Amino acid sequence: MIYLLVDVGSTYTKLHLVDTNKNVILAGASSYTTVETDVREGFNKAYKKLREISDVKYDKILGCSSASGGLKVIAIGFSKSLTTDAARLASLSSGARILNVYSYELKDEQVEEIKSAGADIIVLCGGTDHGNRDNIIYNAKKLAKGSVKTPVVVAGNIDTHEEIRDIFNKADVPCDFTENVMPTTNTINYRPLRQTIGDLFIKTIAHAKGIDLLSKDFEILLPTPVAVQKAMSVYAKYLDKVILSVDIGGATTDIHSIGKTYYGEENVISPPIDEPYEKRTVEGDMGMRYSATALYESVGDEPFLKFGIKDAKEKTEFRFNHTNYIPDNDEDLFFDNVLCYIATHTSLMRHVGHIKKIKTPTRTIYEQYGKDLRPAEMFIGTGGSLINSDDPKKILSAIRDLDEKYLINRDVKCYLDKEYILSSAGLISTVDEEASYKLLKKYFEEL
Repeated sequence: MIYLLVDVGSTYTKLHLVDTNKNVILAGASSYTTVETDVREGFNKAYKKLREISDVKYDKILGCSSASGGLKVIAIGFSKSLTTDAARLASLSSGARILNVYSYELKDEQVEEIKSAGADIIVLCGGTDHGNRDNIIYNAKKLAKGSVKTPVVVAGNIDTHEEIRDIFNKADVPCDFTENVMPTTNTINYRPLRQTIGDLFIKTIAHAKGIDLLSKDFEILLPTPVAVQKAMSVYAKYLDKVILSVDIGGATTDIHSIGKTYYGEENVISPPIDEPYEKRTVEGDMGMRYSATALYESVGDEPFLKFGIKDAKEKTEFRFNHTNYIPDNDEDLFFDNVLCYIATHTSLMRHVGHIKKIKTPTRTIYEQYGKDLRPAEMFIGTGGSLINSDDPKKILSAIRDLDEKYLINRDVKCYLDKEYILSSAGLISTVDEEASYKLLKKYFEEL
């Protein structure tokens, strides 16, 4: 089979022509994503470049998109440390960007915040199956009374579905129902929610800026983070290894990890939540262009000063105001490398689990929070700024610079997605997992 693979990114639209029988990329091209007007303009420019390289006919088109920053989700749960966190992690695994999270009982002013937040989807959960039902029903009534029109995905106590459906139907609130994200205490059931949000993405979110018209001939359309996650999952399965990746984009930086949360180590207390085996975190303040000023505001001058950069604020503001800027001199190339490094380092700190030392009269024990990634053997880097960097090895070395409390393998091998094939391989994995694995194995470059 020969596939045309399309990734409509927040900054660039990437095309690959891949022959899965020969396990080869026949051609690749990209162009600036014209999200302000119609994404088909950027696609057509990239397609024209592709056809200048190769005129081979393709059998099918598969596509993914993260234009406009991707899916925007608000998560609502009961307990902040349990069901709310489960909703957040499950939503992230579905390719979403979390705008806000709310716990316990919604207040009137919070409902107004939700209505004006610009979310694509609200995830409403609360209570384990056959457990607490009062909280999720209370919040459903609040959303209905507030005339919320954003689609709501209900992923809480299954005993409440019938009553909540009635509440939302009477108030004309669009809603879908899926399995509980936390059916039993401490366990996250993320796959059903991922599927439901993905279906909503295809039905509603894609109908913007020409994506619906562009994708009418696609065999499949996924959120780009889901495509990346599928590629990572297939690669980890075939290798039988724990792996993780960083995807540095114009609007966000995503970290994906494939592996267990807790390994039952002696003297280490298990974390409050067993996090998704396929975990994703997305940092909306860690982008190279659309979120450049937010990155500066989050970390301040200190990390830039370590690299001798004293005008970080001005440089990030320039990138925010010129999202199509490509560095054309050594100074700006170096600054983009530093931005990449900081985005990677900060995003890893937010993704990787850590331990807290507790001394007792007889021994020292440790409390684990988050995911243990010490068994990780591969760290894969992707994203335009990283791939086009003259020093990707230095950027990915951020993983070795994490504080010792973080549960990470500091001898992990680093790889570069030099051909920008990760999301494309994820699309192929939906129809041929082995072909996806072979493609990644061939084109990942060890640093």
